[in-house]
Amino acid sequence: MGNGVIDGFYNSRRIQKLLGYLSLIEFEEKHYADQATAERTNPKPRQPTLTG
Repeated sequence: MGNGVIDGFYNSRRIQKLLGYLSLIEFEEKHYADQATAERTNPKPRQPTLTG
């Protein structure tokens, strides 16, 4: 796909201070990699405790 109007307005490859000086693409990749690691580390999610 070519460069659209949104690419000119928002550069997803520009480094973002609020994202730890990563680009949006790098931040998303790190986020999903961290989630996958967390799921492998804790494969059994906590079940809510029922109170009554």
